[in-house]
Amino acid sequence: TIMGRPSKYNKELVMEVLKGLAVGRSIRSVLKDVSVDWETWRQWLMKYPDLREQYSQAKEDGIEWSLSEMNDLVKENAMNSPESGKKLELSTVKMIETFMRNSHWLASKLSAKKYGDKSQMNIGNIEDTSFKIEWSK
Repeated sequence: TIMGRPSKYNKELVMEVLKGLAVGRSIRSVLKDVSVDWETWRQWLMKYPDLREQYSQAKEDGIEWSLSEMNDLVKENAMNSPESGKKLELSTVKMIETFMRNSHWLASKLSAKKYGDKSQMNIGNIEDTSFKIEWSK
């Protein structure tokens, strides 16, 4: 029989990847740090159902972390406003605005159920019984 090389899979390595994702790092950069290629990671996700669930949760946590980090950046720069004697450069304001838009857009794509654009319409009749139709863009 032909034996492949032993798997690198172990709980410590997986935890390192999940912790990196939970603080907003990209899967690409975290996998590079632990010397695991994307195809191997995908195989592990398919092989270990619990890992897929943990991976999804870590990505959700990372989105929360990133949005929180962006809010902190905005607050920090707002403190450098004219009241504190410092004036923000227009380029800084535009850069912050771009980062914010990008963060929100990315969150809406990575976690559409939580951050995506939703539209809702309520339709009723004379007896005021109603039903709701929802769709996502």
